[in-house]
Amino acid sequence: MKGGCIITENEGAILFPKMAKSIEQEGRSGKCFVYFLGAFVILCALVLVFASILRLKNPYLKLRSATFNQIRYSASPSPSFNATLIIFLALNNPTFGAFTYENNSLSVLYAGLKIAHSQINGGRVSFRQTKEIHVTVKFMSAIDITSGSLNLTTNVFFSGKVHLFKIINIRKTIEMPCSMNLNFTSHATQAIQCQ
Repeated sequence: MKGGCIITENEGAILFPKMAKSIEQEGRSGKCFVYFLGAFVILCALVLVFASILRLKNPYLKLRSATFNQIRYSASPSPSFNATLIIFLALNNPTFGAFTYENNSLSVLYAGLKIAHSQINGGRVSFRQTKEIHVTVKFMSAIDITSGSLNLTTNVFFSGKVHLFKIINIRKTIEMPCSMNLNFTSHATQAIQCQ
């Protein structure tokens, strides 16, 4: 080429050493920025996954069945009622940690007054598991049964802790009131509704 000058890369590095170093440093700093940005994105994704796993749902109770046995009642000379209430509960633990519960209770109420009480022994439900709990309540009371049916309310109370990774302990309380009707003619439990 006439009047032109072609400089090879090696010659350029020799002739302009500061310029060659700055181009090389720009390449390195660009790579560092990309690596830092990639690590930040991965860290954010891990935090989101971890937070969604640890989003703590409450353990909850379900009433599977409630039946009365050994029903004895009398309207005269004074009203009386004796029975055994058998309740099957399901304690569901949807969390990713075990739920341990203390000794808890089940109460039976008639017209707002407690007529029977039973203790539920403490226990443990593994993560994402369901535990069946059987409760028997025997009671006798002076209740007027001339209507042919009896409206009762049961109240189950559970208190315990969810243990996450053996580090985090979160206290949880579960309460489940249920209403039911005992028909004296058929001895059947009817209209069971739980909240």
